[in-house]
Amino acid sequence: MGKRKGITKRVKIYSFCLIAISLLCIWISTYSYYASAETKAKDAQKSGTIVSNLENDKFKLEFSNDYSSFLLTDKQTGKVWSSSMNDQMFNMDNVNKKWKEKMTSLFTVNVTELKKGFGVIVSYDLAGTPYTAKAQSTEEGISIAYDLSAAGIRLNVEISLSGDGIKLRIPSESIEEYSNFSLVTIDVMPFFAGTADGQEGYLFYPDGSGAIMRFDDPSHWNEAAKSYVIYGDIEKHEILNGYFHQNEPTVMLPVFGGNFGEEGFVAYMGEGEESSKITVVPSGNIIASNYIYGSFIYRRGFNDPRVTSKSLKIYDAERLKNDYEINYTILSKGSSSYTDMATAYRNYLLKENKLTKKENADQVTLALDLFMGIEEKGMLFDSLQSLTTFDQAKQILKDLKESISGKMEATLIGWTASGYGTEPKFLPANRKLGGSKGLSNLLKYTKSEDISLYLETDFLTARTESSGYSKKNDVVYLNNHMILTDIQDKIRLLSPKIVKKNYSELMEEIKDDSLSGLSLKGIGDMVYFNYGKKNAALASECKTYWNEMLSNTKETFGSVISGGGNSYVLSIADRVTKIPYKDSGYQMTTKSVPFYQIVVHGYVDYTGEPGNLSSDLDKVCLKWIEYGYLPYYELTWDSPERLMYTEYNSLFSSKYLEWEERIVESYNKIQQALGNVINEEIVFHDELMEEVYCTGYSNGTKIYVNYNKEEVTVDGIIIQPRDFVVKEDAR
Repeated sequence: MGKRKGITKRVKIYSFCLIAISLLCIWISTYSYYASAETKAKDAQKSGTIVSNLENDKFKLEFSNDYSSFLLTDKQTGKVWSSSMNDQMFNMDNVNKKWKEKMTSLFTVNVTELKKGFGVIVSYDLAGTPYTAKAQSTEEGISIAYDLSAAGIRLNVEISLSGDGIKLRIPSESIEEYSNFSLVTIDVMPFFAGTADGQEGYLFYPDGSGAIMRFDDPSHWNEAAKSYVIYGDIEKHEILNGYFHQNEPTVMLPVFGGNFGEEGFVAYMGEGEESSKITVVPSGNIIASNYIYGSFIYRRGFNDPRVTSKSLKIYDAERLKNDYEINYTILSKGSSSYTDMATAYRNYLLKENKLTKKENADQVTLALDLFMGIEEKGMLFDSLQSLTTFDQAKQILKDLKESISGKMEATLIGWTASGYGTEPKFLPANRKLGGSKGLSNLLKYTKSEDISLYLETDFLTARTESSGYSKKNDVVYLNNHMILTDIQDKIRLLSPKIVKKNYSELMEEIKDDSLSGLSLKGIGDMVYFNYGKKNAALASECKTYWNEMLSNTKETFGSVISGGGNSYVLSIADRVTKIPYKDSGYQMTTKSVPFYQIVVHGYVDYTGEPGNLSSDLDKVCLKWIEYGYLPYYELTWDSPERLMYTEYNSLFSSKYLEWEERIVESYNKIQQALGNVINEEIVFHDELMEEVYCTGYSNGTKIYVNYNKEEVTVDGIIIQPRDFVVKEDAR
């Protein structure tokens, strides 16, 4: 017995020694690898080919010998911008060696091993990693061929100068994956203008209307980094979320920026924007630096449905063949506010014909949604809840036409054959609401009275129980072979190709030239893809289809409304809807700003939340005035109590006769404030004191808004409690 114990003890000691030796070998191997990597990186730095620095009238671009970073000098001000972390107030003593190297890299490639299928992401940058870089001149600037041997990735980075700044582009054809690793994302210049805490300035990011994070605001300290998917993460969209889920932030513009007191920049995605994201990293998250950057997505990851004990990702087998670009505009000294960023971005959109001026107008338009009918589910039979017939809609418009002097436009919701939410079946118009004859009579009336009338159409979604589509072939699949649906499996997204098909069929049937246009629900709110074997589509194809639908509608009827305001709709849509008044409310954000509104005002009309669904209409009216919104209401003829047991029960206060007086009163107030500036650009926006704001327009008009419950005096102007003052030609 004692002998057996002795043998067991020796076996345990022997096993322990074997484990210790194995761990030591692994450590030595790992150390040797990184030592070798560091040596190779230094050799690459020494052998890097030096080419002529790029230079124009305004900027000079100088590369490091190894092409891992650059310095961009503004020749007019002497300001030097670096692709690396170079803030002199940042304390490098508290940063480990690996991060010091990482902070000098022009980009980071993030890869995974598809064959192993664990969904693990490994990151490689141009510091501490063996690579080679060879550069050659091009017509526009310079093209640098990088080979990251540890990652098994080759790619070209094309860099050029303009009169405004710098453009970085990665052509898809230059990318080669020659090892076990597959490219997932590339983070571009992550530490460009990275900044320590306590300094003057802020980061701007396109969360909702726009948001800024001030460097001296301690609320961002140690907050988690946040990535904003351009145009939103479709898997987390609000229509697919459960009631208790936080909605994905609304991201309508592919743009971000930084203010550093007198200096600043704004950056925006060009090619490949629909498959890009923006990441904000607050100070204290690993290192005490605030930075922001854009990333290019080459493979999407989806949860593996076969594993429930933990989250494992499945990544696309095929890489997206997108060309990607990002532009950095350096702002003029002393003109670096978020208004200046918005102005620079607007100028870019105009230059690229992505934004067009609307027709002249001197009156504010009253925008109305008229909700008509929806089916209520019963134990045996479903019944249509008719809230507004076509004749009742006519009466609402007739009454308001007599009460206001300005233009009106109305959109009919739930007018379709079986009522709201039963698409993709649209025609004929619902019989219980008045049928085709009732709709035709309404259209004749609105045309004779110069009232614009639109029909809301939802081509993107379908209910699981609805008919008229293939629940197997027409819907969106993810790459994990799962159908994209909500938590209750009630809503499906239709493939972009099916959406385009259904749209074309409806356009063949709608012949009435009295119709002002369509309101295309969700078209400016969602860009998505389909991995299904039938009707597969890329996000870039989806964006193209949406633009074709918008353009065709406008050509056919003369105008079109976009449900949602993503940047690709701005050159076509006459109005965009669902534009947020603020950001998503993350802890790192110091405050929301009207960046989106500054960009589009005077070019595209926009509406937000219906005034009748607000808990404080007076405050909402002030927000409409401050941000330049059209007044907007969603109404019914009958009481919305009838919607209680339907899926549209969020419309809780909409009866027209209860709102008529307040609608007229608020319209007159908005007309008084915005009638003179409805076509003008916003040239500045500022908070003058707590809850007191001033918005300036290109014709010299200034509008002061006071949200306080007390009278205030600013710029020698007395503003009554919760009121506004308009100063025309106040230059």
